[in-house]
Amino acid sequence: MSLSATILAFLPSFVQQVKSPSNLGFLYSLMNNSFSFYLFSYQVHEKSILLPLLPASLLALEEPRMYGWFVYFALFSMYPLICRDQLLLQYIAVLSLFFLIYYSPGGSYGKRSNISCKAKLVLSLPFLCSLLLHITYLQIEPPKRYPFLFDALIMFVCFSQFVILAVYTNYKQWMLDSNSRSIGVKKDL
Repeated sequence: MSLSATILAFLPSFVQQVKSPSNLGFLYSLMNNSFSFYLFSYQVHEKSILLPLLPASLLALEEPRMYGWFVYFALFSMYPLICRDQLLLQYIAVLSLFFLIYYSPGGSYGKRSNISCKAKLVLSLPFLCSLLLHITYLQIEPPKRYPFLFDALIMFVCFSQFVILAVYTNYKQWMLDSNSRSIGVKKDL
């Protein structure tokens, strides 16, 4: 089942890249393929989220909002592991440094967007859930009957965001402009 789900998840991206190859399409294809392996492989460790982070970093200038969202939830998905290894101070430092750089005054995130207030509200719900889970994970002991309840909730929130991002990047890859420069085609000067 894992093999089938993984293949079905990366097949649309593969087909689009074979049908209409482009440099940007290749980066989206890398992102989509790494997402499919992370989301649907048989045994995945929390640190495996680093696999899709590499192509996401290559797409950061093209998709700065998606990149920031993805990095935040990638870090959050490793939160239970980080707490178990007692690396909370380092987690806070890395997250703070990322936000400091990402939201710097000259950054591309600060540009005005045409997202409606209702869409911003919907987009802020997973972020607010993650903040609540950050605090809950440290302050409240899970029930004895469900010792991994908070871990499961964190993984549910992160998985939902990763699936949404995978669908979004597949959509973006399929909607690439047909006028984009293909691989191997020289530009006229």
